This record gives sequence, structure tokens and C-alpha cells, in this order.
Amino acid sequence: MIMHRQLSVTLGLVATLALGACSSNGGGLTTSGAAGSGTAGSTAGAGVSGAAGGGAGAAGTAGTAGTGVAVGNVTYYRDVEPIIKAHCQTCHFAGGIAPFTLLSYADAKPTAALMAGATAQHIMPPWMPAAGCGDFRDERVLTADQIAIFGAWSAQGAPEGDPAEATNVPPNLGPQLGTPGATLDPGADYHPNDALTDDYHCTLVDPGLTAAQDLIGFNIHPGSTATVHHVILFSVTQAQLAAVQAKDAAEAGAGWTCFGGTGVDNTPTIGGWVPGSGATAFPAPTGIHLDAGTQIVMQIHYNLLTTKHVTDRTTADLFYAATPIPALSRAAIAAVANTTFLIAANTKQTVAADLPINNSFDLWGVVPHMHLHGTQIKVQIKHADGSADCAVDVPAWNFHWQQFYYYQKATKLVKGDTVHLECTFDNLQADEPVINGAQMPSGPLVWGEKTTDEMCLNYLYFTVTNPLAP
Repeated sequence: MIMHRQLSVTLGLVATLALGACSSNGGGLTTSGAAGSGTAGSTAGAGVSGAAGGGAGAAGTAGTAGTGVAVGNVTYYRDVEPIIKAHCQTCHFAGGIAPFTLLSYADAKPTAALMAGATAQHIMPPWMPAAGCGDFRDERVLTADQIAIFGAWSAQGAPEGDPAEATNVPPNLGPQLGTPGATLDPGADYHPNDALTDDYHCTLVDPGLTAAQDLIGFNIHPGSTATVHHVILFSVTQAQLAAVQAKDAAEAGAGWTCFGGTGVDNTPTIGGWVPGSGATAFPAPTGIHLDAGTQIVMQIHYNLLTTKHVTDRTTADLFYAATPIPALSRAAIAAVANTTFLIAANTKQTVAADLPINNSFDLWGVVPHMHLHGTQIKVQIKHADGSADCAVDVPAWNFHWQQFYYYQKATKLVKGDTVHLECTFDNLQADEPVINGAQMPSGPLVWGEKTTDEMCLNYLYFTVTNPLAP
């Protein structure tokens, strides 16, 4: 059975539907492997439990690595390091989102078995979309030969080899955005409310925009990584500023409690962080235009189910275009979502939502989102002639790895098309999440802001190709 909801939203430069999302980065929250949400005991950043990695070395024997691909003698410098530079160092560097570095042989050798197992199981590098659905840039996918090299290297005792054989290929450290144009800092530490299991806190920050700027990327730095489960940035124009300041003034202390958004209408989403995210660079030549005087609301969701008595000071770097972006390249973020579903206890179910397209635009990227019970999420572009194109398909949803997926080139959508979203949930008792060592009881699932609630949501990053059309 598919539950269905239609959202009739006109996508325009100012018609942005800002729906809050919440996420978990581990901290005692795990899910059953059967639920399709990741390996039980996995940790944010690593995504691999010690048990999963520990059994990895045995998965490969010299010459085959458990992949069926024949591999001879391998060494770190000649065979392993080039793969690590290309596919692993985007996360595994000092200050990266991964929990350990992989910048040298000394770093890599102790993790040889872990890497062999994680790559053989396709847990690492983390890449959720199914092949053949969406032509995405920056894919983190290893070939069978590369997986076999990790297995053989581990099975052979992780030999170093000759440093003279090291390649001069530069490491892939992810988007290099230069010097931030501004850094958003709330100006003080925040202590989440220990009486809550989920604390949503908004802070208004002035980036000092004395002139208009085009945002081309951002890098959000969570402070309390054990409890920060999402960060969303919203822009606030000068016309909206008084209403937002009133929200802030209505509560004691800096900031205010907020759910779903800022609490003020027409404050569009301009960026966000979820577990698995690093620095984000919008696809060239696009960017999000910010008028002079624009301020930013930083919404942070703290999940306190497993960790309390914390202090947080999350910051965000903003990167601006060196020269103004053309008007037709100005982007916005909108969403399609089903917010009315009900998943009965002890059931598996798929729900859906449609977003009719009332204007022509270029779709540059998508970010699907569910919580702990999600098993699959899929987005299609349905055309008036009955045909459909696949926009993204995550067949084995992993709550700990979420990101914006950008296309190699934009997908064209025209008036009459429909963005179709489907989310599949596993609410069986046997597959319920484990929190602090205890499995949750199965109960009705509905849309909600808590990590233990659910969401069926997909953000769209787009530019309008014909802004004057009705």
C-alpha cells in the first residue's frame, strides 16, 4: 500500500518551502541491520563498527581479496595510497568529518583490515545512490579491482613498499573554497535543555553584508558532535528582520526554540549540515543571492536521548562568488514532502508525495531525508507523456550518511512535469532502533521533529530558466 500526498507548490525564485529536517550522528543510536539503516553499532564519520571492520581481514585472501578479482603482491605506496588519496582523504584528514586520518602509511597500516572489510561490504567510501539513477558528480565508488587491492593488502600484512614508488597525485580533500567571506558564530556557548530529548534552537547571526553577495558554498562546523543532529541556515531579509528579532526577544537568553523552520514565514533555506556532510560547493555557475543587510538564522537540532549536559558552539563558514552571478544562475532550495503519513506498528509501508511543476527550471541537485526507520527513498521526474526519469534512488537508506547530491549537468524540468517522492519505512518490532542498549517498542510512526519520529522529504536545488513565465 502506498500512502500519497500531493503538494501544490510553484517553484520560483522566492517560492521556497523550508521544511526542517533532523538527523542523528550516532552517540548510542543504532539501528538493526535488517532495517536497512546501517550496520548496528556504526559510528558517525566512520560508518563502520569495530566488529564489522575486525572481520574484514579474513574476508580477503592473498590474490583474491574475496572479490573474485586476481591481485598479486601489493604495497602501500604503489597500489593503496593512490586510491586513498582519490577516495578517502575527502573525509579522513585532520579536521575532517571522519574519526581518524589516512594521510600516511603510519595512519593506514593499523586500519588495513578495517578498510578491507568496509570496502568489500561497500560501506566505505560512503555512497548511497544506486548506479544508473542520476549522473552525479563526485561519486565515491570503488571498482572491483580497487576493492581487491585493499583486501589483498590487508591479507598480505599491509606492506609499505618503496616510498620512491609513491605517486605525485594530489589528495582529494573535497571542495576547496578558499577564504570564507564570513563566519557565522553565535557569539556564546549554548547548553541544550537536558529536560528534552530533542532541543531545536535558533540563533540570529549577522554576517555583515554591506553589499549584496552570491553564496557559492559553505562549511558548517558542529561543536558538540555527540548531540548536534542537523544544522540548517535560513536567510532573513531586512523586511523580515523585525519579526525574527521579536521571536528572539520573546525568550530569555540568546536564541529561541524553533521547529520546522525559523517560526517566521518566507525565510528560505540556504544551506545545511547532516551526518556525513563536509564542505559544500554549489554547482558552477550557480549560487544563492543574498541582498545587502541579509542576516542568517542558524537552526540546530540537538538530540539528547543518549548524551546530556553538553556545551555547543557550532559555527558556519560562508563563501561568496568573486564576481556577481547572472540572474538566471541564481538558485533556490525547495522541497517535496509527505507530512501526513501514518505507519502502523509492526508494518512495512511506502508513502509518496508529488510536487507539480508550474514553471521551467534546471534541477542541479537533490538531498533525500528520512530517519531511523527509513529503508529506501526514491525521487522520479514524471512527464506529461507518462514517461519518467530517475532523479535519485537510495535503496539501502543509512541515517548516518546524508548529503546533497549534485548532477554533472542540470536536469531540465518543464511546466507539467511532477517531482514524485517515495519513502519506504520498516516499523517491524524486530527492526526497531536500539537506543542506549534497549530496542524501541514498535508504535505508530508519523511525521515529526524528533529523531525517533519520521520524515519523508527531499530538498531540490534549482535555478529557474524562465522566471517571467506564469
